[in-house]
Amino acid sequence: HRSTAPPLCTLYKQNGRIERTMASGEESTFLESFVEQITNLPNEVRRNLDLVKDLDKSCSQIVGQLREAEEAFVQRAEQTILDLPLAARKRKRDASSAAEKIDDDDSKDDEDVVVPTTEELRGRIMNPAEMEMIARLRREAIQQAEEKVVVSEQTYSMVDEVVKRLDSDLSKFEVLLKSSGAFEVAETPNDLAAIQVNPNSTDWILATVISQDPDTGIYQLADEDAESNKVFNLPESQVVVLGGVDRLSRGDIIYAVYPDTTSFYQATVVQPPKKIGGGDPFVMVHFKDDGDEHGITHDKAVSMQHVMRVPYSSY
Repeated sequence: HRSTAPPLCTLYKQNGRIERTMASGEESTFLESFVEQITNLPNEVRRNLDLVKDLDKSCSQIVGQLREAEEAFVQRAEQTILDLPLAARKRKRDASSAAEKIDDDDSKDDEDVVVPTTEELRGRIMNPAEMEMIARLRREAIQQAEEKVVVSEQTYSMVDEVVKRLDSDLSKFEVLLKSSGAFEVAETPNDLAAIQVNPNSTDWILATVISQDPDTGIYQLADEDAESNKVFNLPESQVVVLGGVDRLSRGDIIYAVYPDTTSFYQATVVQPPKKIGGGDPFVMVHFKDDGDEHGITHDKAVSMQHVMRVPYSSY
């Protein structure tokens, strides 16, 4: 893309619409405004990463203490069991078995070893203070780990929000520049595009770029519907050349071509884009109002070549 926008071109929100104005020398440009909004982001990210580092260090120390306490408990329990005195109990013998005994030294076989019950063993090896210390260390380790996850998720959300805002603002800014004739795009024949046949309509369909007049910016496009031979001549404001969407996250609202059609519909991303083998990348979406007879909305795969951001006219 090549922009020939006039200097000091800014964007601002007013009454829910994005407008383009020529700012005075004292007003900030669009880029300066965005930079101002994210000025504190590096410090916030650094602070959170330092916090994660401190939590990780603290958690590692607690886990080390926990491991030592558990190993000490196991060793003490094993030694306690080995040191247990085993009681003997006389066993009655019948006459036939007694007659078979020849050696008096075998008389010790007449005794049974009394093994302590599980409850008795537990009573001997369990130390309330030791068990409480182990339980406390486990709670602290889990708490530290959960805090690391929370801080990490907050950091990701901060960065992701800025990236999404940048993508959205750039998309809107590009549309505004195109409509003002201050933005030139080098399209090539056979590029896929989303077109708005009627300027006041919310309907967008899939088409193929045939050519573009470099002086007027008017596109000549062919309808992608196999049963249609229509050719359209449309201004840049009603054309979105596809292929510029390369970053999507779960929950993003987009426009995508419904499978087996050439029409765009609003959809929500349910799985980020992925690529299998040597095939084209695709994204899993839920189309709006696409529930079945049971009210269930099923995932649908859409090629990334058939995806665009929400058109400016739909805001």
